Amino acid sequence: MHDVYIHDIGAALGGITEQNDAATLGQTEAECRRLTDKIGIHSRPIAAPDQYTSDLARVATEALLAQTAVPSESVGALLVCTQTPDHLIPGVSSRLHGQLGFPIDCFVLDINQGCSGFVVGSQVIANWLRTAGGNGILVNADTYSKLIRHDDLTTRALFGDAAAATMYSTQRKGLRLVDCRSYADGSGYDAFVARGSALRSDTGTPNGICMDGPGILNFALHKVPEAITLTLDAHGLRLAQLRAVLFHQANSFMVGQLARKLKLTTEQVPQNCMNLGNTVSASIPLLLKEQMDGLHHGDLVMGVGFGVGLSWGVTLLEYVGND
Repeated sequence: MHDVYIHDIGAALGGITEQNDAATLGQTEAECRRLTDKIGIHSRPIAAPDQYTSDLARVATEALLAQTAVPSESVGALLVCTQTPDHLIPGVSSRLHGQLGFPIDCFVLDINQGCSGFVVGSQVIANWLRTAGGNGILVNADTYSKLIRHDDLTTRALFGDAAAATMYSTQRKGLRLVDCRSYADGSGYDAFVARGSALRSDTGTPNGICMDGPGILNFALHKVPEAITLTLDAHGLRLAQLRAVLFHQANSFMVGQLARKLKLTTEQVPQNCMNLGNTVSASIPLLLKEQMDGLHHGDLVMGVGFGVGLSWGVTLLEYVGND
């Protein structure tokens, strides 16, 4: 069975930068300062009115193909993880397939997954590659701004629109997927719902994203450390041996709470949500892209996703370089 590696990551951001300031949010300067001091998010990329998930996905994928010099006709799998498709039918992966010239025998699939979507998507594409070999692309892309009510500051100030396209291969290069495991608790379905966003009529509630922030924080503080410990124990590792723990960038407060509970050092927990916000399933690969150039042979990195569903997951990566 083949080992699977991450080679490179392409990125794309929404075309508008929205500030978390008084003029934008309609609050006083003091209220905005209190908000940004807590969540650590000062601005966010937002999709333009005529810019959709497939547009960001295409830009990120084109960047990845250029960076890796991999021709689209040699890509064996294309997986798109999004909760904000251009249309309910067909999937964003179909649109990308047609736009970028992937082969007709390419494995093409959309998955609807939120903030643990990089881990879940990695599992899906890695399992395909372990059997088939070759290479494949996972695209994580969302435009949550199109679902958010502008008068709901608890969500508007958090979310940014972005895409990340990650190249996976059975060629030994970059980051080896050592472990990848995901979990779900569907009893938490109502903790994060985009009301009125599809076929079910959600009467009595305003359309748009409805989030139980405290409930999700409590869930993450309980479940995420446990999943991290289980993964490390399975490989005889300790937290101190991890070069970096890349938490889903929900917000700086939540990431800080998780880091404190696990007693991680500041250096082990990089963040980039200050000017990106919560970019849903794209947040881990965008953060990983920033870290890759500073990694050395043998460094261990963990990606940790959690959120909507409720779902959570952990992926353990080892940097092998170009050998």
